[in-house]
Amino acid sequence: MSIFVFSDSQEKIDSSFKFLLVSRTARSIAIGFVTLSFSLYLNALGYELAFIGLLVLLVVLFNMGISILLGSLGDRIGYSRTLIVAEALPLAGLIGFALSSNIFIIEVSAILAGVTGSAGGMRGVFSPGTTAYVASNWSNEIDRVARLSKMTVVGSLASIVAGLLLTTHGYLTPFFGVDGTFRILFGVSSFILLISFLSLFFLKERKRLKKTTKVMKKESTFYTLRMSLPNVINGSAIGIATPLLPLWFELRYHISTSYVGEIFTLAYAATALGSFISGRYLNSSHIRAISVSSIARFFQGFLYIVIAFVPILPIAYSLYAIRMGVAGVGTPMRSAISVRGVGNEDYGTASSMQGVATRASQSTSGLSGYLMDLYLSSPLIIGGALQVVGSFVYYRVIRNWEKSHNFNNDRS
Repeated sequence: MSIFVFSDSQEKIDSSFKFLLVSRTARSIAIGFVTLSFSLYLNALGYELAFIGLLVLLVVLFNMGISILLGSLGDRIGYSRTLIVAEALPLAGLIGFALSSNIFIIEVSAILAGVTGSAGGMRGVFSPGTTAYVASNWSNEIDRVARLSKMTVVGSLASIVAGLLLTTHGYLTPFFGVDGTFRILFGVSSFILLISFLSLFFLKERKRLKKTTKVMKKESTFYTLRMSLPNVINGSAIGIATPLLPLWFELRYHISTSYVGEIFTLAYAATALGSFISGRYLNSSHIRAISVSSIARFFQGFLYIVIAFVPILPIAYSLYAIRMGVAGVGTPMRSAISVRGVGNEDYGTASSMQGVATRASQSTSGLSGYLMDLYLSSPLIIGGALQVVGSFVYYRVIRNWEKSHNFNNDRS
C-alpha cells in the first residue's frame, strides 16, 4: 500500500480508517502511561508540586504554537500528513524520557510529548488533527460521531493497558529502583508509540480543496470565535484539576503508584463504556447532541467537587470512574459539534484554533501545584466549579447558533 495518497474512493477511505484506530490504540497505551506517571515520576525524583505545575504550563504553551501551525498546514497538504508530524514529536519525547533522568532532558521530552494530564489518548496536537480528518472525510454528523465514538472507545480500552503498565511499577521497583523502573516503562511506551506512528502512513483521505483564504472563511471564523468562550472555561477547569490528579490520589489517600494505576484502569474502562453508549444508543437525529454533551460536562464538574470531599478511597475512585464514564458519553458529540459550523476547507485551522483556546486556558495548570500546596483538594473544587459553569455557557452558545441557523437536529 502506498502512502500519502488522496483518494476519490469513499470505500478506500472507509477501509483506511482502521489504521487510525490502530494508531489510536497504540497512542493511548503509550501517551496514557506517560501522562499517568509524569507527576508521580517527578515527585519520586524529589521535585516540588509547584515546579511540576509550572513544567506542565511550558508543555501547554508549546502545544498552542505547534497546534496552530499543523492545523493550518493540514488544510493545505492533508490531515494524514500532519498527523504523522504530530506523532513524531511525542515519539522523540518518550525516547528522551527513557534515556535520561536529567531534568533538562525531562523538560524537553515533556514538551515534545505534550504531557498535560488530559484523560484518554487523544492529546496535544493530535486531537484537532483527528477531528479535522474525520470531518473532512465524512460529511454526515451521525457518521462523524460514530467514528469519533469508536476512536474514544478504542482509546479508552487501550488506556486500560496504560493503567496496567503503571501497576507493574511496584513489582519492578525492587529489581530496577524507582527511577530505573519508570525509565524502562517509558522505553516500552516509546516502542508502542512507534506502532502508532507507522500506522498513520497508511491513511487515505479526500483530495484537499484549494484553500481560498489565508486563514479561514468568515463563517468558519465566526463559529470558531463562538466556541472560544466555553472552550476557555472548560480548558481552565482541566488545567487546574487534571494534570496532577494521579499525584492527588497518591497524596490524598497515601497509596502506592501501582494502586494509582489500578484506579485509572477502572476509569478508562468506564470511559470506553460511556463512549460505546454514546455511539450506539445516543447518536441519533432524535436526540439533541448539545443537550447530551452539556449535561455530561455538568456532571463531570459536579463529580469533581464531590470527590474532593470524599474521605474513603473506594468511594472516591468509584465516583471518579462514573465521572469518566460520563465524559466518554459527551466527548464524541462535542468533537462533532466543534466543526458543525466550519467550512470544509477550514477544518484543520478551526479545530486547531479551538484547541488553542482550550490550551491557552490550560495555562492555569501552573496554579495547580501551588493550589495543592495550599489545600490538597482545592484544584478539584475550583476546576469542578468552572466546569459546571462552562456546561451552561456551552449549551447556550451552541443553542443560540442552532436557532439562528434553523438547525433542526437533522444531523445529515
